[in-house]
Amino acid sequence: MNPQEKINLLRNKIDDLDIQLLEFLVQRFSLSIEIGEIKASKGIDIRDSNREKEIIERLTNKLDGKLDKDDIASIFDPIYKISKRLQKNK
Repeated sequence: MNPQEKINLLRNKIDDLDIQLLEFLVQRFSLSIEIGEIKASKGIDIRDSNREKEIIERLTNKLDGKLDKDDIASIFDPIYKISKRLQKNK
């Protein structure tokens, strides 16, 4: 297999993973909306920085050095932002 064919094969795999990532994010956001509805009905603040820190710590430990803690935080910060926006809208 020549280098361009190998690159195309790998890119196709990335494309498939991108679709899966988005599907998982949609599921995650759906759960966030449910949490937002519960929080709204009970007057609980949407922001929970301790929870966000716990997630980053748990993932950092779980990935055992495969990704840097700051990189994980950089990935999840926009996810938290979207989740909070969705929760506010409920």
